[in-house]
Parts: sequence; structure tokens; C-alpha cells
Amino acid sequence: MVDKEALPGKETLKAGTPAPAMPMPRSLPAAILVSALLGSLLLFVGSPAPTLGAEPGPDSPAEAAALPGAATQPEAAPVPSTDQAPAGTEPGAPAGGPEGTPEGAPPSGAAPAAPPSGPEAPPAATTPETAPPITVPQGPLPGGELPAGLGPVLGEVDVAGATPYETVVPAEEPVGVLGPEMSVMETPRAVQVVNKEEIQTINAQSVNDLAAFVPGINPTQMTGSPVSEPVIRGLPGTAYRNGMLVGFSQSAQWGPLMNMNAYDNLDVVTGPVSIVFGPQELAGGFANEVTKQPYFDKFRGNASYTGGMYSTNFWNIDIGGPIIKDKLAYRVDYFGQDGYAPYNYYDGAYLQRQCALLALSAKPYDNLTIDFNTEFDVNHLNTVAGLNRPDQALISDGLYQTGSLAGWYGPPGVLHPGLGTAPPGAGYAMNWGPQVPISRRSNLFANSENSTQQLYYVAQAIETLKIDDGLSLVNNSMFEYFSTYIDQAIPSTFWAVLPAGYDFDDRLELRASFDTPIGKSRKPATSSGQAMDEEASTWKLHHAIDAGLEFRFFSDTEYSGAWHSPINIWNMTQPLTSRDFSPLVPFSKAVAAPYANPYLTDIPVPGYPGAYYNVFNYLSTSDTFYELSPFYQHKLDLTDQWSLLVSGRMNAYFIQASPPPGTPGDISAIAPSLGFPSLTPTSMSIVQPEVSISPSYKPFPWMTNYFTFFYGQTTMLSQFGSFGAEFPSSYYHQNNFLYELGTKLNLLHDKLFLGFSAYRQSGFIPAQVIPGGPIATSQVALDGIQLTGNYQPNRNFWLNFGYAYIAAQEQWAGLSQGPLTSQPYSTATAAQYGLATDPLVNLSPLNYQFIGFPTNYGNLMATYKFDNGLGISVWGLTEGGNFISYTYSTRIPTWYTLNLRLFYATKRWEASLYVYNVTNEQYWLPGAPGFSNARYLNYDYIVAQLPFWIQGTVQINF
Repeated sequence: MVDKEALPGKETLKAGTPAPAMPMPRSLPAAILVSALLGSLLLFVGSPAPTLGAEPGPDSPAEAAALPGAATQPEAAPVPSTDQAPAGTEPGAPAGGPEGTPEGAPPSGAAPAAPPSGPEAPPAATTPETAPPITVPQGPLPGGELPAGLGPVLGEVDVAGATPYETVVPAEEPVGVLGPEMSVMETPRAVQVVNKEEIQTINAQSVNDLAAFVPGINPTQMTGSPVSEPVIRGLPGTAYRNGMLVGFSQSAQWGPLMNMNAYDNLDVVTGPVSIVFGPQELAGGFANEVTKQPYFDKFRGNASYTGGMYSTNFWNIDIGGPIIKDKLAYRVDYFGQDGYAPYNYYDGAYLQRQCALLALSAKPYDNLTIDFNTEFDVNHLNTVAGLNRPDQALISDGLYQTGSLAGWYGPPGVLHPGLGTAPPGAGYAMNWGPQVPISRRSNLFANSENSTQQLYYVAQAIETLKIDDGLSLVNNSMFEYFSTYIDQAIPSTFWAVLPAGYDFDDRLELRASFDTPIGKSRKPATSSGQAMDEEASTWKLHHAIDAGLEFRFFSDTEYSGAWHSPINIWNMTQPLTSRDFSPLVPFSKAVAAPYANPYLTDIPVPGYPGAYYNVFNYLSTSDTFYELSPFYQHKLDLTDQWSLLVSGRMNAYFIQASPPPGTPGDISAIAPSLGFPSLTPTSMSIVQPEVSISPSYKPFPWMTNYFTFFYGQTTMLSQFGSFGAEFPSSYYHQNNFLYELGTKLNLLHDKLFLGFSAYRQSGFIPAQVIPGGPIATSQVALDGIQLTGNYQPNRNFWLNFGYAYIAAQEQWAGLSQGPLTSQPYSTATAAQYGLATDPLVNLSPLNYQFIGFPTNYGNLMATYKFDNGLGISVWGLTEGGNFISYTYSTRIPTWYTLNLRLFYATKRWEASLYVYNVTNEQYWLPGAPGFSNARYLNYDYIVAQLPFWIQGTVQINF
């Protein structure tokens, strides 16, 4: 997505520009339908005057386009009007013509005529307040896509002198979520455009914050790991940076934290990933990060500081400007953080960040643009694990089940007193105590030994060469470096180590846009009879093609150790120390009774004293792979009403994988005798197909109906997005299907957008493999419906709302075993009947509804800006209740939060007060949602969410 003001042909109107006449309603039935839906809202909103300090102008981009002078030209964009004199004139000096009126200028108050086009057209004058001409075809083509050469996803920022007017109604927004830009109405996916104003409205800082904009995004704790990608439609959401895959993530976990301050916009798509962008894993959608772009008009920027309750403390500086006029510009953003309430609220948790972004844009020639961005992030944090021993008394009444460790069991049920490590299926004995109140701020990871460190670097270059009006070349390349160390020795033994990972990705695209005439007819002769009849086309097809080749190189070494997690043995009313964790299991002990399993060996991570890993877990690996992916996408506009989007891709992988350095050779030698494959270096070449077909039908200009079919193969992934040496061939060919039917409505003269979709999706998700063998994935099926709405009648008021229903199921029927669970009953049941805690067992092979996962989601956000600069935003979230484990007995009830922002804005500064959870609701999130491989620990973790809290932001603009 690009800024509304930056688009060619979209001008910021100035004082004195007459508003266009109100167009007639597009259809009477639509007007009646919408008035019935929004009548009471319109009565409240009324007809407010334009915002103070902003120039009068049209209420929608569509009206702006209808103004004289907003017409677009084939080769040069009209220059936005300003109140300043052109460059080279003195203030007050006449601009030409008698009494300062340029010769041929329109009367005062009338919109200027569009400049002439073609080879004889004079160059458009620019001033410090205007953008240089953009030498690409303007406006959407008949089929809705933008012309080739506009660029993949990046656009210039607003250059108007006043505060930009941003719309939240996305109908005609150009988005590049499928490759070449198309309007939201023409894109056969459910797309939510989150612009800068909306991000600022809630001061978004994490992927969970996106739930305020998109229904079906599930805020999640992801206990024990950083959340790097949103959870969309019950599945991980893939992250892209200006259309390129962000690597080093699995199941929305482990990867680098998103830096929300580096983005101008976020385009969030629910549904399958783009064929052009390429796959990562089974995904419920994706988020395309549109990074900040340089300012070509003049130096500008802002600086902000945010502070608040629970030691919230972060700051941001964002500046940019031209280096060479009309040729080269820059943007620099720095973000620092030393505390954030959603972390600091919990005992021992913290978040510290240092993030720097540099963006450069060059226009060496009229037909060539080069966009470059690079970012360096250092993150240091201790995640939130919440409370162990969750049961209904804890969720409903805040009562915690006390009790101390008595010993561990060895088969056949022999009790060994004191601290030890029980083999899978055995568990631990407890001396149970009473239930007592406990602080909601308690945190299992409140220990100085636990921490997570991340170092992330990325550099991206996008070159766009316009060959002619209908043909362009786009090359998008990105390099990533990522290193992380996750140390969570207490209360369970868990480490994840990525000493260094490298990812290089390059995609070359040829984009073509042209018409094909179909049929011929005789054109009548002129009235003078001087011309013969001519043949003319009666019908023509419009084509938009994006074809190319992507090359990717990935190399990393990964260590992961997480097999024994006796979390419920610890009483959180007493402090945990460095001696309070499950003892390690060396190789000699792991391969002997009662373990007899080489997977259970704790192996020291080379170079990281105190960290250990396991093998045969499909996570620890030393891997290098090459990927070569040709793709082809063709959008065919058959008529003004019918269009067809067909896409295909073939992903060829060439993989070399081996056990990570430090793995003892004895493990591989003894593995076959214990029923495991040899753990030796492997070489694999695989080909994965992808295809998507989306017909669309527009019965009216304000309605688009579409159907999407998607089939693609993805792979199981190691911890940081690579492949393990023990992967069999089947793990590289996981079949994913999606069927989606949707309708989009653009009503009330581009002021109201409604989107509805219904879908069915199937695929595979990760599954823990211990103690019973190599079942590392399980099949899932999801059914859902989704409604989104955006309403903005004028500059002063806007409203977003949405609802999603998602029913998801793990399908284990017919397999040799069911899902793994750390404890197949709640702690209350264990205390009542004297059962063992944390036995680690597999359930029966049946089909199970997703656990820790709601079926109903709702979101609502509204903003009103008064004429004097004051404003108020209100937003709310709600989720239906959900059961946290496969017993379906312990339930988190339905919850909601109501949040508020009060702000005052001028051209030079702005102040905001954020009030979160206004009604002080007490609600919980489970340790992990249904698709996550950590869901087997949901009877070990539950996290109380923040009560009422406040933060404030002050921003200076310059």
C-alpha cells in the first residue's frame, strides 16, 4: 500500500478549491440497505466542518479525482496545487500575466486545468512544497490494476503543505499484495489496509496489536517465545517486507520482532499467500510491511516520546529529505525502547530494543527508480510465561493450587523421592496444599537466568525499469542476517540457539499490460463521404501479466532443546532458584532404561555454556538450501464485469542438511537399534507446485464478487525456518487447499466499504514428536466466515469494524497416535485424585477441535477529530470463550477490552493520552493457540492480561 497523497493523480486540495457536486446514488437498493444499517450512526456524526488547519476539499478520493485538474496524463502527473509561489519568484511578486495572474489561468477559486501531455508538454514546475513529476501512466486501468512500472509496493509519501488526509476506506486503495498493484475492490482476497494514522491511533508496537484492525487475528502469548508474526484465521501469518519473505520464523514464533515504527503501512491479507511472493508454511494469511519511504520535496520529520505505567519508556526519531533535487532522497528512523507495559507488568519480564532504519530512493532516469532500505535491530527481552497449574478456580476466582514436589516416577510406577527427570509417560508426585490467592503479575520466567537476545540485519533493493507504457522490469532483492539465543532454563529446560543465519532472496519480474482486440466490425463512413469504411474492434481483452523467476539462498545452524518440561511441579508461591530445574539426561542415560530413546539426550550447545539441545526433534539442524522458483500470474479482464486471475508457481529446493556441530556420532550409530533412523547428512531435491484461480464478477460498479481456489505444497520447517536432516520426503510435500467465496461493496460514494468472505482451508501444522515416534505434523481443517467494514463520511470521523467465526480441527483419526499433551487433566483433577503431574503422554488418535483458540472474534475502532485540533479514538476487542486443553473442561470465558485515545494535534506538535482496558476487565490468554506446537503445554501455562493502564505520547513535527 502507498500513501493516498503520494499516488499520481491524487492531489491534496488547497483553500479556495471548490468542492465537486455530489454524485447521484449508484443504486437505490444499496442506499436503502446502508441507511438502515448506519442510520443511528449518521445522526450522531452529523455534518462536521473541515478540520482546523486543513484546507477545504473533497470528502473522498473519488471526489478529488472528479475535480477539474485531477485528470491524469500518460507521461506526467499534475503538480499538486500549493499556496506558495513557484520557485524563483519573490513573495508577493506577480507570477505572470496582468496583476499577477498567469496567462491562460482559470478564474480565482477554480481548479487549474490539467497540464498538456505528450512530447510538446512543458515540464511541470516544482517548488519546495511539491513533488517532482512521476513519469508513469496514471490511474487504474479498466481491470483495476495499476500500470506496469509503478513499482511493486513502494510509493512516494505525501508532499502537501498541510496535515495529510488519510482515508480508512480501502475500496480504491492500490495494494501490491498479489504482485502488481490492484485496487482493493479488484483484489480477489480479503485485504485490510492499515495506514499510518491507524497505527498511531493505538500506538501499535506488536503483531498482537493488529487484532484491533483485522477480525480473525488472534492475540496470543506464545508462551516461552517471541511472537514475530500475527496469528491469522487460526494459523501462522507469514510476514513479507515490501513483497519479500521475512525468514527465520516457524509457527509465527522465534523470528525477529516486527519494528512497527519502520512501516508507513501494513497490508494484512486473510487467505493464502501470494503466488508471486512465495510460500513459507501453511498460513492463514500474511502481512506485507511497507517500509518508510524518503521525502523528495523538502527536509521534514518528527520526534516522539512515550511513557506510562509499568515503566513504559520508548522514543522515536524520523527524518528525511532530498539529497539531490528530484533525483535522490533519504529517510532515517531510529526507535529505542527500555520498557513496555505489556512486558513490565509481569514479574521479571522486560523488553529493550534499539532499531535503526535507513531508506534511499533514486531516480537517475525518468524510466528508472531505485528504492533501498536497510534496518538493524538489537532486541533483549525476557518473555512472559504467566502462571502454571491452570484450572477453573484460577481462571474464575484467582485461586492458585499450592503444593511441593515429592518425587518422580519411573516405570512401572516406582517413586523416586526428590528432584529428578521422569521418563515420558511417568510424571511427578506432589504433596498438594490449599488453594490460595496469587498475584496476576506472577511470572514463571521471573529469574535472572532466563532471557532472549536477538540481532537482526536486513537490506533490500528494488529496481523498477519502465520499458514502455505497458512493459516494465522489477527486481526485488533482500539480504537478512539473524542471530538469537533463547535461554529458559527455569522452571523447564528449554533453549533455542541460532548462532548465525543468512538468507538472500532475489526476484526478477517482467510485468506487461496490454489489450487484445476480439472480432471486427465495419465503422460507418463519415458524413462527408470522404472516408471509406474502416474495421474496428467490437471487443477487446485486457491482460496484466506478471512473470518471473525467484532465487533464494539460505544457510544456518540451529539448536533446540525442549523435551522435558516439568512445569507444574513448581509452587509459584515460593521463589525458584537456579537449582530448581529438571536434571539433564546424558547420552548414556538416555539410551538405557527407563528412557531408551536417543532423542532424550541433552547435548551441550558449542560456544554457549549452560545451554543444551536434542536431536531427532525436527528442529536442530545445520542446513543450506537453494530455491529456484519460476512463476506466472495472468489477470484477464474479459468484460467490464468479468475477470479471471490465474497464477502458478513451481518451487524447486536443493537441500543439504546434517546434524548440527557438536552432535555425538554415537547417537546416530545406536539410533536404528532403538527404532530411529540414522542421523546422518542428507541431500534432498524436491519440487513443490502452487496454483491459484480466482474468477471475479462485478454486477455493479460498487460490487465485486470473487471465488478463489488455492492449492500448494509447503514443507515442515525447523525452528528457524530451515530443514532437518531427519526430514523424510513426505515432510516436503504437505498439501494445502483453500476455497473462498467473497463479496466486496463500495457504497455511499466511496465512504463505506464492506467485505464478506466464507472459506474452507486444509493443511498440516507442526506436532510434538515425543514420546511415541516420528509424527511431526498433523492435518487440520478450518471453516470460517469474515466480515470487515470501513466507514468515513468526512475528514472528521472514521470507523472500522469486523467479525470472524473460525472453526478449526486437528485430524488425528487413522494415525498411530493422537496429539501429545504434557498433562491430560487439569491440576485440580491431579490434586483431587493424587495423579502425577507432567507425565507427557499421547492421546487417542481422534479428531480434536483446536484448543486455546476462540471461534468468535470482533473488533471496532472509531475516531472523531474536532475542528479545534482535539480528537478522540475508541476501540474494542472481543473473543469468545475457549477450552485450554484436550479435556475440554477448563475454559477461558468470553472477554472484551475497551480502549481510548485522547489527542490534540497541530501542524507542529501533537499530544496523546492512551487508556487501555478502560473497564479494567480481568481476562486470560492460554499459553499457545491451536496450531502452535507448544499447545501441548496449555495445562502448564496461562497468562493474566493487563488491567487498566495508561501511557502518553508527545510528538514534535519539523
